[in-house]
Amino acid sequence: MTGFLEMPACIADPWQLAALAGLGLGVGVATGLFGVGGAFLITPLLNILFNIPYTLATGSSMLFTIGTSVAAWIKHMRLGNVALKTMTILCGGAVCGTMLGARLHVFLKALAGEFNFTLVMHGIFIAVLAVTAFLVWRNRSDVRPAAPLLARVPGRPRITIRATGINNISLPGLCALGLLIGVVKGLLGIGGGVLFMPAMLLVIGLTIHQAIGTSLGVVLFSSIAGAIIYGRTGQVSLWIVLPLLAGSLAGVQAGVWLSRKLQAERIKKYFSILIILVIIAIIWDFISKFMPAAR
Repeated sequence: MTGFLEMPACIADPWQLAALAGLGLGVGVATGLFGVGGAFLITPLLNILFNIPYTLATGSSMLFTIGTSVAAWIKHMRLGNVALKTMTILCGGAVCGTMLGARLHVFLKALAGEFNFTLVMHGIFIAVLAVTAFLVWRNRSDVRPAAPLLARVPGRPRITIRATGINNISLPGLCALGLLIGVVKGLLGIGGGVLFMPAMLLVIGLTIHQAIGTSLGVVLFSSIAGAIIYGRTGQVSLWIVLPLLAGSLAGVQAGVWLSRKLQAERIKKYFSILIILVIIAIIWDFISKFMPAAR
């Protein structure tokens, strides 16, 4: 456990603080471009590159996500890329799910122990990111289904998403979607956009740019809940968060600018490639840690 203002021993070197700022720069570009909070990159990379325990990395990633998401979300709000009613409903489910996911995180850590818990988290990250990359890669924005999944599932009441003109969306299904992704968010510390964006494309039926802006809003408000939960147990460090935020400020601006210049298909392909690269890094670290332990 570490204090909010206490510098963790694993990043006491000034060069490591500079490296954290560089990591924040790259993640900021991803935040503005892909509509993700960036914690799906930050959480595993803090563990792999800086040897920061997953629980501290998870809590600090939540706080970092607030800083990056608010700037990008405001910009996308001005661009008209946010479906406000959809965002509000999803936020309710995601906040509740984040609290449940944080409890699951504590339970798994106590059950597995610190070293085994790192391997468990690596495995979960690989599975979640692989499914996300596959869904985004195979979905085509120019071939839209007659009705998104939530327009076909049973359950009342039903709502209309005015931003897209899609009718007959299941309100319980929308709440359940937010709850499910919130659980994963609370467990892994990811901002949620990495899951929300493909869900909004395939399940809700938003366009790629609406999915980016709306997911950022959900990421922002659910991350506030997550940062409070982890912060109460001392698993948030400003020494980790501030360098990341400093580097991400310029990156977010560049990412939002790029999202306006690139075609939707190219954004999705680049997003999938980025996730694959993160998966490779996690697998490499998993092997390097598991093989010595297995001998």
